[in-house]
Order: sequence, then structure tokens, then C-alpha cells
Amino acid sequence: MTVTSTSITMRQRRQSYKDEYTKQTLQTPNFPKSVSDKQIFAFCLAFRMLNSLLVQSYFNPDEHWQGPEVAHRIAFGYGHLTWEWKQGIRSYFHPLIFLPLYKILALLHLDTPWFMVLDSL
Repeated sequence: MTVTSTSITMRQRRQSYKDEYTKQTLQTPNFPKSVSDKQIFAFCLAFRMLNSLLVQSYFNPDEHWQGPEVAHRIAFGYGHLTWEWKQGIRSYFHPLIFLPLYKILALLHLDTPWFMVLDSL
């Protein structure tokens, strides 16, 4: 046996192993599709809604100070900032979520407590 014929047979053997492995890994089992995507979505949506109504949590006032209050100051030019904002150790990414609506209210001169409370809900 020459070097060339040995390398060809080794290549063929290696290729046959690769082909066999590929056939085994790429075959997907035929599971019965008894549940549709819409049913899964409906279940997840119902679970989320039920979860949001039944889970009892507490309100942390810090949640308001670290988001809507900072966005209010950016939009209207007045409001309170905690020391984290004054020292520059907090990111403005979260307050920027509220900023577009506050800017619209500022342009329409609707800076009233009634609109601010509705926006925070």
C-alpha cells in the first residue's frame, strides 16, 4: 500500500464518519404537534395577566425618584434630584423612557398634577 492510497482511504473513512455523524445530529424527531403557537401564546398571556393581578408586591418610592422625577426635571426644567444624580453616578437611560411623553406635555403646556399622575400609571 502506498502513502497516497492510505491517505485516500483514511480520508474516505473520515468522511464516512462525518456523514454518519451529520445524519444522526441533523435528524429531528417527529413530535406530535398537538399544541399550536397561538395556544402557547394565549396560555402565556393569560398566565402573565393572572400573575400580575395575584402577586402582591410593595411600592418603593425610590422607583419614582429614579425614573419619572428625573425625566420631569429634564423635560420641564424643574424638579428634584437625589444625590446620585447630582454626583453623576446614575445612568440617564431609564429616565429617557419617560422623556418623550413629558416633552409632549411640556410643548402643550400640560404640566399639571393631573397629567403627571396619569402618565406615571
